[in-house]
Amino acid sequence: MSTPSIRCLKSYLNIHSNFIDDTIRSVIIALGFHPVHSTREEVKELSGIFKDCSEHGADSGFSGFSYYSETIAFFMANRQDIVKHMEQTASELGTDIISMVQGFCVFRNSDKPTPSEVGRALWDSKEHPDLTNLYNVFAWYALEEISHTWHRYLEENPTLAEKISA
Repeated sequence: MSTPSIRCLKSYLNIHSNFIDDTIRSVIIALGFHPVHSTREEVKELSGIFKDCSEHGADSGFSGFSYYSETIAFFMANRQDIVKHMEQTASELGTDIISMVQGFCVFRNSDKPTPSEVGRALWDSKEHPDLTNLYNVFAWYALEEISHTWHRYLEENPTLAEKISA
């Protein structure tokens, strides 16, 4: 079995993450990788980033997801797909999307956003400067969910994980 390319990694994520191809491609590009052309070292590095993000959270700091200018642009470009994914996740958890967002761990040491703030950030296509933190959290959500999907796949396929990290 040869080391997969970033294209193969993206295809797997497209099938198993419930995000559309454009969102997955946007994550890969934001992290600094080309979604089609890759070296073995780039696949190893991207896989390592996904593992770190899955284990430690997107708020640990990842290139392309560190500054508000990056996360706001990412969320705005991928808003529809991120919101759809969040709605599916909330439904699977037996809750509503507003409660799910308010329960995100990133708010554990701060005031939770109000239902109105969450709703405006999710569904109002106009950008609101007072909602910057939520846009940031929603971009991190996409990065973390995609990272979790890849990390779970490697845990279920230790031979591939070993091959990528070698």
